[in-house]
Amino acid sequence: MRFTDIQKKEVIDVEKGAFLGYIQDATIDTANGKVKSLHVGGGERSVFFDTRDKEVKKVPLEDIATIGKDIILVGRKGTEK
Repeated sequence: MRFTDIQKKEVIDVEKGAFLGYIQDATIDTANGKVKSLHVGGGERSVFFDTRDKEVKKVPLEDIATIGKDIILVGRKGTEK
């Protein structure tokens, strides 16, 4: 699977059923070329313009439960800021 296949997919927390955001980027281990974590951002839905930086969460690859056609389901145990 290529990164472009999962980029911009919605990420949902399976425990809370909460929308976390969209896949923005990834951390890659340069020694072996494997993905270590996915960066999730853009989860804040606001009708007002906000100039502050948006929070980006790093989701370790082992915390991903399922990668579906439209969404990615993750657990909360290892989600870090």
